[in-house]
Amino acid sequence: MSQSDKHDSSKRAFLRGGAAVGATVSLVAATPAAASTATEAALPTTEKPEKKGYRLTKHVSDYYRTAKG
Repeated sequence: MSQSDKHDSSKRAFLRGGAAVGATVSLVAATPAAASTATEAALPTTEKPEKKGYRLTKHVSDYYRTAKG
């Protein structure tokens, strides 16, 4: 086996290993998302979702008070 043949086979092994790692990472990344979606759908909703948008909080009140001067 020549030097270039050894070099090519090590490149191939590296690329195969990289592909395996990429496939594993994508599988692991997709699995928790599917599991959490199923869990959220199974839980009954007892609370109203918090309203989004403008809310008069202490921070906002303090700002208005200091802006008046």
